[in-house]
Amino acid sequence: MDEEQKRMLGQLLVFGFHGTTATSEIKALICDHYVGNIILFSRNIETPEQLLSLTSDLQKAAKEAGHERPLAICVDQENGTVRRLSTGVTALPGAMLLGATNKRRYASVVGQLTAKELRAVGVNWNLAPVADVNNNPNNLVIGVRSFGEDPGKVGEYAEEMMNGLQAEGVIATLKHFPGHGDTVVDSHHAMPTIPHGLKRLRQVELMPFKACIKAGAEAIMSAHIHFPALETEPVPATMSYKVMTELLRHELGYSGVLMTDCLEMEAIAGTIGTAQGAVAALLAGADMLVVSHSESRQRAAIAALEAAFAEARFDQKRLDMSFQRIDALKAKYLSWDRLPRREELKNVGSTFRQSKANAIYADGVTAFGGRKLSPHQPVLVFYGNVQHRTPAEEKQDEDHPLVEALYKQAAMAKAIAFDADSQNWESCLAEADLYGQIIVATSNIAQAPYQQRFIHALMAKGHKPIIMATQNPYDYRFVPKSLTFVATYEPTEPAVAAALAYLFGQGEANGRFPVSVNEDGR
Repeated sequence: MDEEQKRMLGQLLVFGFHGTTATSEIKALICDHYVGNIILFSRNIETPEQLLSLTSDLQKAAKEAGHERPLAICVDQENGTVRRLSTGVTALPGAMLLGATNKRRYASVVGQLTAKELRAVGVNWNLAPVADVNNNPNNLVIGVRSFGEDPGKVGEYAEEMMNGLQAEGVIATLKHFPGHGDTVVDSHHAMPTIPHGLKRLRQVELMPFKACIKAGAEAIMSAHIHFPALETEPVPATMSYKVMTELLRHELGYSGVLMTDCLEMEAIAGTIGTAQGAVAALLAGADMLVVSHSESRQRAAIAALEAAFAEARFDQKRLDMSFQRIDALKAKYLSWDRLPRREELKNVGSTFRQSKANAIYADGVTAFGGRKLSPHQPVLVFYGNVQHRTPAEEKQDEDHPLVEALYKQAAMAKAIAFDADSQNWESCLAEADLYGQIIVATSNIAQAPYQQRFIHALMAKGHKPIIMATQNPYDYRFVPKSLTFVATYEPTEPAVAAALAYLFGQGEANGRFPVSVNEDGR
């Protein structure tokens, strides 16, 4: 490859790195290989001020290296359980909570608020919204990241969020094409299969993407999932010409940027390998190739792509095609004259923005059963550890957010952690006998069934605890229907605070489950 071709190839690459400052390794890739796009994770982020310094440093390296346009810098800021920015910023509701409000305009509001905060810290590209239809309660990777199980509703809410992000100058990305909602395998660990026929795919999985493409979608991320109806061999969609080009480009008429999910996920890295996966994805029709973590794999991917070009596995015309799509997107959103200024940080995480978000949280509270709590009587809360479903979700090092919210709202309250240990239960059950008001906070019971057993142990002693599902509304399937059940959809402080406010008679429960929580499909 000559120098100009290397410059073009660099614009197809989306690389990540470790650390909260720009490393010499990532700067070298930006300078020597013209890498034009960066993906950031929680490992790169501490505070808004630090993040702005980091993104500014990365942009400085790109400008000094002679990049014609600024770097596209992206994060997964879906909100809810998947948010890379979490300290010093506005806490915003995730997709399923938005779906529970039944007010699609909220998705646009959240999109706009998200974009304003991202732009202020130098992030110009969001890997959201999720357009997957979560119609499988056993889905390990999507779950509450989806707006719900109704394809039409998911399409409407995804479109609203996409438009909200783009209206505020941040690139939006629909994911995970052609649909990750009906899987029971996490593609971070292995390759899932969706066995349905084309008719069903068009009626469910593809519908939200089709609606958003019609509305002007500009970036889409592929899924590492095998669709036998489209690809007889066990090839993930990311590396399938039939999916990426024939289906998405030709049948659905999509002309925007198509990026891969991370090529280091086991569905790719554990089969064809990251480097050859990058080549295969490009040949299938991808424009942007994501290698999020390892510098050695990043350099191997560059070498494999350059070798494939030298061997004429793809030509200048194919390189031009992807480069032009990416360049057009960057020309619309990015400019060296529009980089953020430090004074824009003053509104990030402001009281005004959080109050707007809190009103949405309150509208999403969903409840079955009408039992309430008296603020004048002691209340005891038992909470289990947050059971993370997927590596995409943020890990929590601190106490459950419910604890802080509880002590803010109830003068006579106590919170106790419970787990599967029998000795722990003995002391918990003894404590419960001292209280007439009890809440059990659950988190993905299917993954930690000890929570269900603990509820039955309380009931065996004559207690009728209120159940608060702090992450997964499908927990309702495992809870006795005689008990009052409240869903928060995410273990964030504003979400659980809104649910507590309802239980203490200070709010309503206007939310409706956007998925079927009964075992009979209702």
